[in-house]
Amino acid sequence: MSGTWTGPKRLRWVTGAAVAALAAGLLSGCSDSGASDTVYFGVSGPRTGQSAEYGRLWQQGFDLALREVNAAGGINGKKVALKWEDSQSDPKQTVPIATKFVGDRSIIAELGDFSSPASIAASPVYNRGKLLQYGFTNSAADFTKGGDYSWSPSITQDVYQERNAQWVRQAGGRKVSVVYLETDWGKQSFGYFQKAAKDKGIDIAYSSPILPDSTDFRPILIKARDAAPDAVVHLGYGPDGALVIKQLRDVGFTGPFYGGQNTPQFIQLAGPAAEGDIISGIFSPSDPDPRVQEFTARFRSEFGTDPGDFNVYAYDAIQVLVKAARAGGATREGIVQGLRDVKDFSGIGLGPSFAFDQQSRRPSGVQPIELQLRDGRFVPAAAQGR
Repeated sequence: MSGTWTGPKRLRWVTGAAVAALAAGLLSGCSDSGASDTVYFGVSGPRTGQSAEYGRLWQQGFDLALREVNAAGGINGKKVALKWEDSQSDPKQTVPIATKFVGDRSIIAELGDFSSPASIAASPVYNRGKLLQYGFTNSAADFTKGGDYSWSPSITQDVYQERNAQWVRQAGGRKVSVVYLETDWGKQSFGYFQKAAKDKGIDIAYSSPILPDSTDFRPILIKARDAAPDAVVHLGYGPDGALVIKQLRDVGFTGPFYGGQNTPQFIQLAGPAAEGDIISGIFSPSDPDPRVQEFTARFRSEFGTDPGDFNVYAYDAIQVLVKAARAGGATREGIVQGLRDVKDFSGIGLGPSFAFDQQSRRPSGVQPIELQLRDGRFVPAAAQGR
């Protein structure tokens, strides 16, 4: 029989199919995963584009967490799985992804996006749709102001930059040059660092924004060097941080560098130029805490490499949301209620016990740690005599 239908028969067939599809959609729209044996989280994050490395690191953390969660019975006997959409961490893409996730009633929570601006753009959609938006890497203080359904475990930039300034000052730094991404996030981070530096008696002798997609920062870095700073501070991500430190060394600056990120990509791209680099982080595989050592061993066994911050962010995100859903129920409202009610969440990067502040919808009392790059690994700076 031919696959082509014509005339009234075709019309009746199409009409019947459309009615069936509509009915199925309405049924699934009422399910909230209740009738399914699988609980889904949506992931809006970069799998391609400039930020694809972060999506790869997320996937490793997700995979390990899901394997452990499902081996332990999932959420009240239901398997936990993800529905990924590649956003490239682009605000123009996160909004339609949010619309898609809100319309998919099998999804009880969303994870992402990577960058705060990409997440903030989609916040109105998630909040109108009453779908939890769990921005687990979103450090912009404004992110959780998007509404009652925008939550984040991330330490905010005001806290990160106060600590950065503190560590510069403790190391004897009184004058610095600062380069920061020319984005809303970068400008806000610089504002926080500027305030903290002033409070601690640190002079910012030179500052300049840098374009995220630029590959030659030397003209700016020469000016940063010529200001004769005690240290150079970079406020940005791993790829741009690697270029900054390599080119900073190329133009002859030999002093301390505060910047980059705890990712394999940064360490590989920066190479020996980044030795001694200092960052604010949440995790080090060298931490003697038994929980950290057990996690690191499991991660190494699975992936053949040490975990970094973004693996940990993703792993902890799954564990926290699963615990919330077990407590409040595997529904959109239930998982939010669980975040409100549970007082003993834990995480590899968030500490052995924490609860979410009900106003900020962020963890109470979580602080960054000072990490220093030594022999290709970020280790606690205190272990290096800092």
